[in-house]
Amino acid sequence: DLTALPGGSVVAFDNSFRATPSISITAQDMSTGDYYTITSPSAAGFMIRFFNASNAGISRTFDYLASGYGKQI
Repeated sequence: DLTALPGGSVVAFDNSFRATPSISITAQDMSTGDYYTITSPSAAGFMIRFFNASNAGISRTFDYLASGYGKQI
């Protein structure tokens, strides 16, 4: 359970992948019209930001799964 701030939050992977992984998000406590964007995906992490139906940034709790291969040494 991670919490994204209204202005967005950076998620850094514990170990960088060899290439940019696929990222899946499961959000909690979403209301009708809420949505999220993932920006700057990379082998090292990504940025996530949640919005309400009025396009205002909001705080939400989420889980993620990053599926990729390799590990940068």
